[in-house]
Amino acid sequence: MIWHIVRKELLVNLFSLRFWIGLVVIILVMGLVGYILVEEYADKQQTYLSNVEQHRQMLDQTKVYSEIEVVVDIPPSPLSVFSRGVHDAPSSITVTPYHIPSLIDEGGGSANISLSGTSNRPHNPLLRVFTSIDLCYVISIVLSLFALLLVFDSFSGEREQGTLKILLSTSTGRVHLLVGKFLGALLSLGIPLTIGFLEVMLLWNFSRHLSLDISSWIGIGFIYLFSLIFLASFLALALFVSLYAKELSSGLMYLLLGWVVVAILIPEGGEYLSEYFRPDVMRENVLREEDQARREFHKVYSSIPYQQKSDCDNCSYDELGAESLLGITEEEVYNRMEFNKISFPLKFQFAENRYHLVESYANALKSWSRIRDNFVRLSICTLYRNIVQAIAGTDIDNYERTVKNAQLYREALMVYLRPKIETPSWFTRALDYPDVQPTEQDRKYWQDIIGKQGERAVEKILSWDRVAPLDLTTMPAPQIVSSSLAERMSHMTTDALLLIGSAVLFLALSIWRVPRYPVC
Repeated sequence: MIWHIVRKELLVNLFSLRFWIGLVVIILVMGLVGYILVEEYADKQQTYLSNVEQHRQMLDQTKVYSEIEVVVDIPPSPLSVFSRGVHDAPSSITVTPYHIPSLIDEGGGSANISLSGTSNRPHNPLLRVFTSIDLCYVISIVLSLFALLLVFDSFSGEREQGTLKILLSTSTGRVHLLVGKFLGALLSLGIPLTIGFLEVMLLWNFSRHLSLDISSWIGIGFIYLFSLIFLASFLALALFVSLYAKELSSGLMYLLLGWVVVAILIPEGGEYLSEYFRPDVMRENVLREEDQARREFHKVYSSIPYQQKSDCDNCSYDELGAESLLGITEEEVYNRMEFNKISFPLKFQFAENRYHLVESYANALKSWSRIRDNFVRLSICTLYRNIVQAIAGTDIDNYERTVKNAQLYREALMVYLRPKIETPSWFTRALDYPDVQPTEQDRKYWQDIIGKQGERAVEKILSWDRVAPLDLTTMPAPQIVSSSLAERMSHMTTDALLLIGSAVLFLALSIWRVPRYPVC
Protein backbone atom coordinates (compact mmCIF):
# COMPACT_ATOMS: atom_id res chain seq x y z
CA MET A 1 0.00 0.00 0.00
CA ILE A 2 2.86 2.39 0.81
CA TRP A 3 4.32 2.01 -2.68
CA HIS A 4 0.98 2.94 -4.25
CA ILE A 5 1.10 6.19 -2.28
CA VAL A 6 4.75 6.73 -3.24
CA ARG A 7 3.87 6.23 -6.90
CA LYS A 8 0.89 8.58 -6.63
CA GLU A 9 2.95 11.33 -4.95
CA LEU A 10 5.76 10.97 -7.46
CA LEU A 11 3.36 11.21 -10.43
CA VAL A 12 1.54 14.17 -8.89
CA ASN A 13 4.83 15.99 -8.49
CA LEU A 14 6.08 15.08 -11.96
CA PHE A 15 2.91 16.43 -13.59
CA SER A 16 2.80 19.63 -11.54
CA LEU A 17 3.94 23.01 -12.83
CA ARG A 18 5.77 23.86 -9.60
CA PHE A 19 7.96 20.76 -9.94
CA TRP A 20 9.06 21.66 -13.47
CA ILE A 21 9.67 25.29 -12.57
CA GLY A 22 11.75 24.20 -9.58
CA LEU A 23 13.57 21.59 -11.68
CA VAL A 24 14.52 24.13 -14.35
CA VAL A 25 15.70 26.65 -11.73
CA ILE A 26 17.81 24.05 -9.92
CA ILE A 27 19.35 22.71 -13.13
CA LEU A 28 20.27 26.22 -14.26
CA VAL A 29 21.65 27.29 -10.88
CA MET A 30 23.66 24.10 -10.27
CA GLY A 31 24.95 24.15 -13.85
CA LEU A 32 26.03 27.79 -13.62
CA VAL A 33 27.62 27.44 -10.16
CA GLY A 34 29.24 24.15 -11.16
CA TYR A 35 30.72 25.69 -14.32
CA ILE A 36 32.11 28.67 -12.41
CA LEU A 37 33.64 26.52 -9.67
CA VAL A 38 35.13 23.97 -12.09
CA GLU A 39 36.81 26.83 -13.95
CA GLU A 40 37.89 28.33 -10.63
CA TYR A 41 39.45 25.03 -9.59
CA ALA A 42 41.23 24.73 -12.95
CA ASP A 43 42.70 28.22 -12.43
CA LYS A 44 43.77 27.33 -8.89
CA GLN A 45 45.37 24.12 -10.08
CA GLN A 46 47.34 25.94 -12.78
CA THR A 47 48.38 28.61 -10.27
CA TYR A 48 49.44 25.90 -7.83
CA LEU A 49 51.63 24.16 -10.42
CA SER A 50 53.14 27.50 -11.46
CA ASN A 51 53.85 28.45 -7.84
CA VAL A 52 55.46 25.08 -7.12
CA GLU A 53 57.88 25.58 -9.99
CA GLN A 54 58.53 29.22 -9.10
CA HIS A 55 59.24 28.42 -5.44
CA ARG A 56 61.48 25.50 -6.44
CA GLN A 57 63.53 27.80 -8.65
CA MET A 58 63.78 30.39 -5.87
CA LEU A 59 65.04 27.74 -3.44
CA ASP A 60 67.53 26.46 -6.04
CA GLN A 61 69.01 29.97 -6.24
CA THR A 62 69.74 30.21 -2.50
CA LYS A 63 73.33 31.38 -1.95
CA VAL A 64 73.72 31.02 1.86
CA TYR A 65 72.08 28.65 4.35
CA SER A 66 70.76 31.44 6.57
CA GLU A 67 68.54 32.61 3.70
CA ILE A 68 66.84 29.26 3.15
CA GLU A 69 63.09 29.64 2.88
CA VAL A 70 60.92 26.73 1.84
CA VAL A 71 57.45 27.60 0.55
CA VAL A 72 55.11 24.64 0.81
CA ASP A 73 52.27 25.06 -1.68
CA ILE A 74 48.95 23.48 -0.76
CA PRO A 75 47.22 21.80 -3.71
CA PRO A 76 43.57 22.79 -4.16
CA SER A 77 40.99 20.10 -3.54
CA PRO A 78 39.08 18.98 -6.66
CA LEU A 79 36.02 18.54 -4.42
CA SER A 80 36.15 22.25 -3.58
CA VAL A 81 33.56 22.52 -6.36
CA PHE A 82 31.08 21.25 -3.78
CA SER A 83 32.42 23.29 -0.88
CA ARG A 84 34.84 26.18 -1.10
CA GLY A 85 35.46 25.79 2.61
CA VAL A 86 36.84 28.11 5.23
CA HIS A 87 37.59 31.68 4.22
CA ASP A 88 41.12 33.11 4.06
CA ALA A 89 42.81 29.72 4.14
CA PRO A 90 46.33 30.27 2.74
CA SER A 91 47.43 28.57 -0.45
CA SER A 92 50.95 28.02 0.89
CA ILE A 93 52.93 27.78 4.12
CA THR A 94 56.38 29.29 4.42
CA VAL A 95 58.90 27.33 6.49
CA THR A 96 62.01 29.14 7.74
CA PRO A 97 64.38 28.63 10.70
CA TYR A 98 63.06 31.88 12.18
CA HIS A 99 59.35 31.16 12.16
CA ILE A 100 57.24 28.16 13.17
CA PRO A 101 54.09 27.73 11.09
CA SER A 102 50.89 28.27 13.02
CA LEU A 103 47.18 28.00 12.38
CA ILE A 104 46.94 31.77 12.80
CA ASP A 105 50.09 32.59 10.91
CA GLU A 106 51.48 36.08 10.56
CA GLY A 107 55.12 36.91 10.00
CA GLY A 108 57.21 34.48 8.02
CA GLY A 109 54.27 32.94 6.24
CA SER A 110 51.98 33.64 3.34
CA ALA A 111 48.84 33.25 5.38
CA ASN A 112 46.12 35.85 5.32
CA ILE A 113 45.22 34.81 8.84
CA SER A 114 46.84 37.25 11.20
CA LEU A 115 47.45 37.46 14.91
CA SER A 116 47.49 41.23 15.09
CA GLY A 117 46.06 42.95 12.04
CA THR A 118 44.57 46.42 11.94
CA SER A 119 40.96 45.63 12.79
CA ASN A 120 39.68 45.85 16.33
CA ARG A 121 37.37 42.96 15.50
CA PRO A 122 39.63 40.35 13.91
CA HIS A 123 38.25 37.55 11.82
CA ASN A 124 38.42 34.17 13.51
CA PRO A 125 39.52 31.66 10.84
CA LEU A 126 38.29 28.82 13.03
CA LEU A 127 34.68 29.93 12.66
CA ARG A 128 32.95 28.30 9.72
CA VAL A 129 31.41 31.05 7.62
CA PHE A 130 29.08 30.13 4.77
CA THR A 131 28.66 33.22 2.65
CA SER A 132 30.38 32.02 -0.53
CA ILE A 133 28.17 30.26 -3.05
CA ASP A 134 29.10 26.70 -3.96
CA LEU A 135 27.15 23.55 -4.79
CA CYS A 136 26.75 22.74 -1.10
CA TYR A 137 25.20 26.16 -0.55
CA VAL A 138 22.89 25.70 -3.54
CA ILE A 139 21.69 22.32 -2.25
CA SER A 140 21.21 23.53 1.33
CA ILE A 141 19.32 26.68 0.28
CA VAL A 142 17.66 26.15 -3.10
CA LEU A 143 16.82 22.45 -2.83
CA SER A 144 15.64 22.82 0.77
CA LEU A 145 13.30 25.60 -0.36
CA PHE A 146 12.14 23.39 -3.22
CA ALA A 147 11.34 20.70 -0.65
CA LEU A 148 8.86 23.09 0.98
CA LEU A 149 7.00 23.47 -2.32
CA LEU A 150 6.55 19.72 -2.51
CA VAL A 151 5.17 19.06 0.98
CA PHE A 152 3.57 22.27 2.24
CA ASP A 153 0.13 21.07 1.05
CA SER A 154 0.65 17.35 1.58
CA PHE A 155 -2.06 17.14 4.23
CA SER A 156 -3.74 20.54 4.35
CA GLY A 157 -4.22 20.56 0.57
CA GLU A 158 -5.89 17.14 0.50
CA ARG A 159 -7.91 18.11 3.56
CA GLU A 160 -9.33 21.18 1.81
CA GLN A 161 -10.03 19.16 -1.34
CA GLY A 162 -11.74 16.41 0.67
CA THR A 163 -9.44 13.68 -0.64
CA LEU A 164 -7.74 13.13 2.71
CA LYS A 165 -10.95 11.80 4.25
CA ILE A 166 -11.49 9.50 1.27
CA LEU A 167 -7.92 8.15 1.49
CA LEU A 168 -8.21 7.42 5.19
CA SER A 169 -11.59 5.74 4.72
CA THR A 170 -9.81 2.98 2.80
CA SER A 171 -7.35 0.51 4.24
CA THR A 172 -4.62 3.16 4.07
CA GLY A 173 -3.41 4.04 7.55
CA ARG A 174 -2.25 7.48 8.53
CA VAL A 175 1.31 6.33 9.15
CA HIS A 176 1.37 4.57 5.78
CA LEU A 177 0.10 7.74 4.15
CA LEU A 178 2.78 9.84 5.86
CA VAL A 179 5.62 7.47 4.93
CA GLY A 180 4.37 7.25 1.35
CA LYS A 181 4.23 11.01 0.99
CA PHE A 182 7.70 11.29 2.53
CA LEU A 183 9.26 8.75 0.16
CA GLY A 184 7.43 10.18 -2.85
CA ALA A 185 8.73 13.67 -2.11
CA LEU A 186 12.25 12.32 -1.51
CA LEU A 187 12.24 10.54 -4.87
CA SER A 188 11.00 13.72 -6.51
CA LEU A 189 13.82 15.74 -4.92
CA GLY A 190 16.31 13.10 -5.99
CA ILE A 191 15.62 13.90 -9.64
CA PRO A 192 17.01 17.49 -9.67
CA LEU A 193 19.76 16.47 -7.24
CA THR A 194 20.91 13.65 -9.52
CA ILE A 195 20.74 15.83 -12.62
CA GLY A 196 22.78 18.51 -10.83
CA PHE A 197 25.49 16.02 -9.91
CA LEU A 198 25.53 14.66 -13.47
CA GLU A 199 25.97 18.23 -14.72
CA VAL A 200 29.08 18.60 -12.60
CA MET A 201 30.44 15.26 -13.81
CA LEU A 202 29.92 16.39 -17.40
CA LEU A 203 31.68 19.70 -16.76
CA TRP A 204 34.60 17.82 -15.24
CA ASN A 205 34.89 15.65 -18.33
CA PHE A 206 35.19 18.75 -20.49
CA SER A 207 37.85 20.33 -18.27
CA ARG A 208 41.39 19.71 -19.48
CA HIS A 209 42.98 20.47 -16.12
CA LEU A 210 40.76 18.33 -13.91
CA SER A 211 41.39 14.68 -13.24
CA LEU A 212 39.82 12.73 -10.41
CA ASP A 213 41.30 9.73 -8.65
CA ILE A 214 39.29 6.91 -7.12
CA SER A 215 39.28 8.64 -3.72
CA SER A 216 37.63 11.74 -5.23
CA TRP A 217 34.95 9.65 -6.94
CA ILE A 218 34.21 7.88 -3.65
CA GLY A 219 34.04 11.29 -1.97
CA ILE A 220 31.51 12.46 -4.55
CA GLY A 221 29.46 9.37 -3.80
CA PHE A 222 29.43 10.18 -0.09
CA ILE A 223 28.52 13.81 -0.78
CA TYR A 224 25.59 12.60 -2.89
CA LEU A 225 24.51 10.18 -0.15
CA PHE A 226 24.59 12.82 2.58
CA SER A 227 22.81 15.24 0.25
CA LEU A 228 19.92 12.74 0.11
CA ILE A 229 20.04 12.32 3.89
CA PHE A 230 19.96 16.12 4.28
CA LEU A 231 16.95 16.39 1.98
CA ALA A 232 15.28 13.55 3.89
CA SER A 233 15.89 15.44 7.15
CA PHE A 234 14.45 18.62 5.70
CA LEU A 235 11.43 16.83 4.27
CA ALA A 236 10.76 15.15 7.62
CA LEU A 237 11.04 18.51 9.38
CA ALA A 238 8.77 20.17 6.80
CA LEU A 239 6.16 17.40 7.13
CA PHE A 240 6.22 17.71 10.91
CA VAL A 241 5.68 21.48 10.74
CA SER A 242 2.97 21.16 8.07
CA LEU A 243 1.01 18.71 10.23
CA TYR A 244 0.19 21.60 12.57
CA ALA A 245 -1.50 23.52 9.76
CA LYS A 246 -5.15 23.07 8.88
CA GLU A 247 -5.07 25.41 5.88
CA LEU A 248 -2.78 25.80 2.89
CA SER A 249 -1.84 29.41 3.67
CA SER A 250 -0.96 28.74 7.28
CA GLY A 251 1.00 25.62 6.32
CA LEU A 252 3.11 27.55 3.84
CA MET A 253 3.66 30.33 6.37
CA TYR A 254 4.83 27.89 9.07
CA LEU A 255 7.20 26.17 6.69
CA LEU A 256 8.70 29.38 5.34
CA LEU A 257 9.24 30.59 8.90
CA GLY A 258 10.90 27.29 9.81
CA TRP A 259 13.06 27.44 6.67
CA VAL A 260 14.27 30.95 7.53
CA VAL A 261 15.21 29.82 11.04
CA VAL A 262 16.98 26.62 9.97
CA ALA A 263 18.65 27.79 6.75
CA ILE A 264 19.47 31.42 7.53
CA LEU A 265 18.82 32.61 11.07
CA ILE A 266 20.74 29.96 13.01
CA PRO A 267 23.83 29.73 10.72
CA GLU A 268 24.24 33.47 10.21
CA GLY A 269 22.96 34.43 13.66
CA GLY A 270 25.50 32.11 15.27
CA GLU A 271 28.30 34.05 13.57
CA TYR A 272 26.95 37.30 14.98
CA LEU A 273 26.36 35.99 18.49
CA SER A 274 29.84 34.47 18.62
CA GLU A 275 31.30 37.99 18.55
CA TYR A 276 30.22 38.38 22.17
CA PHE A 277 32.58 35.54 23.13
CA ARG A 278 35.58 36.84 21.19
CA PRO A 279 38.79 36.53 23.32
CA ASP A 280 39.86 40.19 23.06
CA VAL A 281 41.64 40.19 26.40
CA MET A 282 43.61 37.08 25.44
CA ARG A 283 44.65 38.64 22.14
CA GLU A 284 45.86 41.83 23.80
CA ASN A 285 47.79 39.85 26.39
CA VAL A 286 49.49 37.78 23.70
CA LEU A 287 50.47 40.87 21.73
CA ARG A 288 51.83 42.48 24.89
CA GLU A 289 53.80 39.36 25.82
CA GLU A 290 55.14 39.05 22.30
CA ASP A 291 56.35 42.65 22.37
CA GLN A 292 58.00 42.02 25.74
CA ALA A 293 59.72 38.88 24.41
CA ARG A 294 60.98 40.85 21.41
CA ARG A 295 62.45 43.56 23.65
CA GLU A 296 64.16 40.94 25.82
CA PHE A 297 65.60 39.33 22.71
CA HIS A 298 66.99 42.66 21.50
CA LYS A 299 68.50 43.26 24.93
CA VAL A 300 70.25 39.88 25.04
CA TYR A 301 71.25 40.05 21.38
CA SER A 302 72.85 43.46 21.74
CA SER A 303 74.87 42.25 24.73
CA ILE A 304 76.68 39.56 22.70
CA PRO A 305 80.33 40.64 22.38
CA TYR A 306 81.22 41.34 18.78
CA GLN A 307 83.65 43.72 17.15
CA GLN A 308 83.23 44.29 13.46
CA LYS A 309 86.69 44.57 11.89
CA SER A 310 85.78 45.73 8.41
CA ASP A 311 83.09 47.56 6.50
CA CYS A 312 80.63 45.60 4.39
CA ASP A 313 79.11 47.31 1.39
CA ASN A 314 77.29 44.20 0.22
CA CYS A 315 75.38 43.01 3.27
CA SER A 316 71.83 41.87 3.88
CA TYR A 317 71.14 41.65 7.59
CA ASP A 318 68.00 41.12 9.65
CA GLU A 319 68.33 41.15 13.42
CA LEU A 320 65.50 38.64 13.88
CA GLY A 321 66.09 36.62 10.75
CA ALA A 322 68.69 35.74 8.18
CA GLU A 323 71.80 37.57 7.05
CA SER A 324 74.08 37.41 4.02
CA LEU A 325 77.49 39.07 3.81
CA LEU A 326 79.73 39.20 0.76
CA GLY A 327 82.41 41.91 0.75
CA ILE A 328 84.21 40.94 3.97
CA THR A 329 87.74 39.76 4.79
CA GLU A 330 88.67 36.24 5.78
CA GLU A 331 89.41 37.47 9.31
CA GLU A 332 85.95 38.98 9.51
CA VAL A 333 84.37 35.72 8.28
CA TYR A 334 85.78 33.73 11.20
CA ASN A 335 84.99 36.53 13.61
CA ARG A 336 81.40 36.49 12.40
CA MET A 337 81.20 32.71 12.67
CA GLU A 338 81.94 32.88 16.39
CA PHE A 339 79.26 35.52 16.80
CA ASN A 340 76.72 33.44 14.87
CA LYS A 341 77.25 30.41 17.11
CA ILE A 342 75.68 32.49 19.90
CA SER A 343 73.29 34.80 18.05
CA PHE A 344 71.40 32.41 15.78
CA PRO A 345 70.39 29.94 18.51
CA LEU A 346 68.88 32.98 20.23
CA LYS A 347 66.90 33.76 17.09
CA PHE A 348 65.65 30.18 16.94
CA GLN A 349 64.67 30.32 20.60
CA PHE A 350 62.76 33.55 20.01
CA ALA A 351 60.83 31.77 17.24
CA GLU A 352 59.98 28.98 19.70
CA ASN A 353 58.86 31.46 22.37
CA ARG A 354 56.73 33.40 19.92
CA TYR A 355 55.14 30.21 18.62
CA HIS A 356 54.04 29.16 22.10
CA LEU A 357 52.49 32.59 22.64
CA VAL A 358 50.66 32.39 19.32
CA GLU A 359 49.45 28.87 20.12
CA SER A 360 47.93 30.07 23.38
CA TYR A 361 45.85 32.53 21.38
CA ALA A 362 45.04 29.84 18.80
CA ASN A 363 43.69 27.64 21.60
CA ALA A 364 41.51 30.53 22.76
CA LEU A 365 40.21 30.90 19.21
CA LYS A 366 39.45 27.18 19.11
CA SER A 367 37.38 27.49 22.27
CA TRP A 368 35.63 30.48 20.75
CA SER A 369 34.88 28.57 17.55
CA ARG A 370 33.48 25.59 19.48
CA ILE A 371 30.86 27.85 21.06
CA ARG A 372 29.71 29.00 17.65
CA ASP A 373 29.93 25.54 16.06
CA ASN A 374 27.89 23.91 18.81
CA PHE A 375 25.20 26.58 18.50
CA VAL A 376 24.86 26.48 14.71
CA ARG A 377 24.67 22.67 14.81
CA LEU A 378 21.04 23.26 15.76
CA SER A 379 20.55 23.78 12.02
CA ILE A 380 20.53 20.73 9.76
CA CYS A 381 21.84 23.01 7.00
CA THR A 382 24.97 23.62 9.06
CA LEU A 383 25.37 19.91 9.75
CA TYR A 384 25.19 19.20 6.03
CA ARG A 385 27.69 21.91 5.14
CA ASN A 386 30.12 20.70 7.79
CA ILE A 387 29.93 17.18 6.34
CA VAL A 388 30.56 18.33 2.77
CA GLN A 389 33.47 20.51 3.90
CA ALA A 390 35.06 17.57 5.69
CA ILE A 391 34.67 15.22 2.71
CA ALA A 392 35.98 17.87 0.30
CA GLY A 393 38.97 18.57 2.57
CA THR A 394 38.26 22.31 2.67
CA ASP A 395 37.49 22.60 6.37
CA ILE A 396 39.74 24.13 9.02
CA ASP A 397 40.63 20.69 10.42
CA ASN A 398 42.24 19.67 7.14
CA TYR A 399 44.25 22.90 7.00
CA GLU A 400 45.32 22.41 10.62
CA ARG A 401 46.68 18.97 9.73
CA THR A 402 48.65 20.57 6.89
CA VAL A 403 50.11 23.11 9.32
CA LYS A 404 51.17 20.31 11.67
CA ASN A 405 52.89 18.57 8.75
CA ALA A 406 54.72 21.82 8.01
CA GLN A 407 55.81 22.02 11.65
CA LEU A 408 57.20 18.49 11.47
CA TYR A 409 59.05 19.40 8.30
CA ARG A 410 60.58 22.43 9.99
CA GLU A 411 61.93 20.17 12.73
CA ALA A 412 63.65 18.02 10.10
CA LEU A 413 64.93 21.16 8.37
CA MET A 414 66.40 22.47 11.63
CA VAL A 415 68.29 19.20 12.16
CA TYR A 416 69.85 19.77 8.75
CA LEU A 417 70.58 23.49 9.25
CA ARG A 418 71.91 23.69 12.81
CA PRO A 419 75.38 22.30 11.95
CA LYS A 420 75.60 24.81 9.11
CA ILE A 421 75.69 27.72 11.57
CA GLU A 422 79.32 26.95 12.30
CA THR A 423 80.30 27.15 8.61
CA PRO A 424 81.08 30.24 6.51
CA SER A 425 78.40 29.22 4.00
CA TRP A 426 75.77 29.94 6.63
CA PHE A 427 76.08 33.67 5.93
CA THR A 428 78.76 34.30 3.25
CA ARG A 429 80.54 32.89 0.20
CA ALA A 430 83.49 35.29 0.44
CA LEU A 431 85.98 32.47 1.02
CA ASP A 432 84.86 30.79 -2.22
CA TYR A 433 85.49 34.02 -4.15
CA PRO A 434 88.72 35.64 -2.83
CA ASP A 435 88.40 38.60 -5.20
CA VAL A 436 85.36 39.89 -3.25
CA GLN A 437 87.33 40.27 0.00
CA PRO A 438 88.17 43.92 0.76
CA THR A 439 91.90 43.35 1.27
CA GLU A 440 94.39 46.11 0.55
CA GLN A 441 95.45 44.41 -2.66
CA ASP A 442 91.87 43.94 -3.85
CA ARG A 443 90.92 47.53 -3.03
CA LYS A 444 93.81 48.76 -5.16
CA TYR A 445 92.72 46.47 -7.96
CA TRP A 446 89.16 47.78 -7.70
CA GLN A 447 90.37 51.38 -7.92
CA ASP A 448 92.27 50.57 -11.10
CA ILE A 449 89.16 49.01 -12.64
CA ILE A 450 87.01 51.99 -11.61
CA GLY A 451 89.50 54.30 -13.29
CA LYS A 452 89.35 52.29 -16.51
CA GLN A 453 85.79 50.95 -16.69
CA GLY A 454 83.77 52.88 -14.09
CA GLU A 455 82.16 51.86 -10.81
CA ARG A 456 79.74 49.39 -12.38
CA ALA A 457 82.67 47.09 -13.19
CA VAL A 458 83.38 46.62 -9.47
CA GLU A 459 79.70 46.22 -8.71
CA LYS A 460 79.72 43.16 -10.96
CA ILE A 461 82.62 41.69 -8.97
CA LEU A 462 80.89 42.29 -5.62
CA SER A 463 77.54 41.01 -6.88
CA TRP A 464 75.68 37.98 -5.53
CA ASP A 465 74.66 37.23 -9.11
CA ARG A 466 78.05 35.68 -9.81
CA VAL A 467 77.90 33.47 -6.72
CA ALA A 468 76.86 29.88 -7.44
CA PRO A 469 73.81 28.53 -5.60
CA LEU A 470 74.23 26.11 -2.71
CA ASP A 471 74.05 22.38 -3.25
CA LEU A 472 70.85 21.46 -1.39
CA THR A 473 70.47 17.91 -2.65
CA THR A 474 70.88 16.52 0.87
CA MET A 475 68.39 18.93 2.41
CA PRO A 476 65.13 17.20 3.44
CA ALA A 477 62.23 17.84 1.09
CA PRO A 478 58.82 18.73 2.49
CA GLN A 479 56.43 15.80 2.67
CA ILE A 480 53.11 17.62 2.95
CA VAL A 481 50.67 14.86 2.05
CA SER A 482 46.96 15.59 1.84
CA SER A 483 44.87 13.65 4.34
CA SER A 484 43.11 10.57 3.03
CA LEU A 485 39.35 10.39 2.55
CA ALA A 486 39.07 8.10 5.58
CA GLU A 487 40.92 10.64 7.75
CA ARG A 488 38.74 13.48 6.51
CA MET A 489 35.55 11.55 7.08
CA SER A 490 36.59 10.68 10.63
CA HIS A 491 36.24 14.37 11.46
CA MET A 492 32.63 14.52 10.29
CA THR A 493 31.37 11.66 12.46
CA THR A 494 29.57 13.89 14.94
CA ASP A 495 27.85 15.96 12.25
CA ALA A 496 26.92 12.85 10.26
CA LEU A 497 25.35 11.16 13.28
CA LEU A 498 23.46 14.35 14.16
CA LEU A 499 22.15 14.71 10.60
CA ILE A 500 21.00 11.10 10.43
CA GLY A 501 19.53 11.42 13.91
CA SER A 502 17.69 14.56 12.84
CA ALA A 503 16.06 12.73 9.94
CA VAL A 504 14.96 9.90 12.23
CA LEU A 505 13.76 12.28 14.94
CA PHE A 506 11.70 14.53 12.64
CA LEU A 507 10.17 11.51 10.91
CA ALA A 508 9.32 9.97 14.29
CA LEU A 509 7.73 13.24 15.43
CA SER A 510 5.72 13.35 12.21
CA ILE A 511 4.53 9.78 12.79
CA TRP A 512 3.56 10.77 16.35
CA ARG A 513 1.67 13.83 15.10
CA VAL A 514 -0.17 12.39 12.07
CA PRO A 515 -2.79 10.37 14.08
CA ARG A 516 -3.78 13.65 15.76
CA TYR A 517 -4.16 15.59 12.53
CA PRO A 518 -7.83 16.58 12.02
CA VAL A 519 -9.37 15.14 8.89
CA CYS A 520 -12.28 17.57 8.75
